[in-house]
Amino acid sequence: MFSDPKRFPLRPVLAIAFFASMLIVVPALPGAFAHGGMQPPAADFGGKKASLFLKLDPPVVTDASQPVFITARFFDENTNENFKEVTYRIFFMKDGKEIPISTEGGMYGGQGFFYDPNGNLLIKIVPEKTEAAVAKGEPEFQYGGIWNRGQPVEVRGPIFTEPGLYNLFVEIHTVGTTRTQVEPVLKYDVWVTPGREQTIDVPVDGQTQQVKVRNYYGAIDNSSYDEATKTIKFSMPFDWKSDMVSRIGMLHTEVFIPKTLSEFDKESLSGTVNGIDTPVFVDNFGENETVVHFTISKQHLENLANQIRSEDRTPSQAVFTLSPPDPEKMVSIMQLDADSSSYKVTLTIPESIFPDQPIPFGVKIADKDGTPRSAATYELVILDNQGNELSRSGGVTTPEGISSQDVTFNAQGSFTVRVEKINASGESVQSSIQVVPEFPVGIASMAAALGMMAVIFYLRRSKRA
Repeated sequence: MFSDPKRFPLRPVLAIAFFASMLIVVPALPGAFAHGGMQPPAADFGGKKASLFLKLDPPVVTDASQPVFITARFFDENTNENFKEVTYRIFFMKDGKEIPISTEGGMYGGQGFFYDPNGNLLIKIVPEKTEAAVAKGEPEFQYGGIWNRGQPVEVRGPIFTEPGLYNLFVEIHTVGTTRTQVEPVLKYDVWVTPGREQTIDVPVDGQTQQVKVRNYYGAIDNSSYDEATKTIKFSMPFDWKSDMVSRIGMLHTEVFIPKTLSEFDKESLSGTVNGIDTPVFVDNFGENETVVHFTISKQHLENLANQIRSEDRTPSQAVFTLSPPDPEKMVSIMQLDADSSSYKVTLTIPESIFPDQPIPFGVKIADKDGTPRSAATYELVILDNQGNELSRSGGVTTPEGISSQDVTFNAQGSFTVRVEKINASGESVQSSIQVVPEFPVGIASMAAALGMMAVIFYLRRSKRA
């Protein structure tokens, strides 16, 4: 169970920035965005609860030539045991163009087939600006999938050579034996990309300061600093009219600002996305840098996209600004902490929850010693007071061990919030919450500004206190 909640005042702040986190994917659906790791909901597979877990490592690269490892695991959720004799087919698309994977020598696996007798597949992507992607490995003699006897299968080619989103397609072709193909073939369609870090030069008083932005969608193509208004501005290509917006789970960007820019060393900052105020959270407890975190849940992102399209606010780009704070009204949040056998879980939610309004739930997952768990999967489940499941949403944490979900309650009363399948395990935690009957004027705008990034701030604040 979650412990008694800690309550804190939260200063709603206005936003910048842009990092992509993950959303779980489901077989045979159009797709979802993923970063770090993801686990689809279980499918019925011969009476077993079959699920696929995918992970990118590292989640952030600092060099475009840096190898990226992709792990695929196909397993039974009931036992947490892998299926055997699994053959995968994997290929990529970038900007609508397919990047097939062929096998060195061209005799086997020409359609991107990979194999592992124990259900674990590890691929080492080495980005190279070549015409095609080529995999090196040993062929399995029946179905032709290649493997490397427990070591990573190396794939060299034009994958992750350019920043931006890549569409990863994964198919399950054999399970249990390579003599027979699975019917129907299980298909997964996922948007993936490792993060990139770029710097922005900010001239102040004749000196140049460097602000670092961790980004996932594309290269920053324009940046500036207005010394009169103390505003940092940058932009990147982003198609707000495409269906990509509906496929993304959560957006999260980090902006690292040196303490020497004292105007930004505040507990709150103001910012915009394409001229629209959006919430951020500021962690200014570090010695050398102020770190600006920003999250947008899927529903909030779609609302933002609709406004950008309808008002023609540069729909081909994502334009961000960040500036010193405006005075804002204080609102209250509560923090719920719980331990499972292996993990510490923290939920951050508004202290007052009202029906028929999207409520941001912040989820932080850490090891027992408090170390954040990057790419930890989970499912957030809401139950009514009779134990009936009302909603279930999945996610994966960022490198800082955090994630966000929007939850809407359709009535007042008592509800149970449960975090299940923590990091692909059978561990879970839960707590009871109350939804109150009224929704006062002004709360909607406050709730919209409640990013789950408050977890980091208040954990540190409570420790210092």
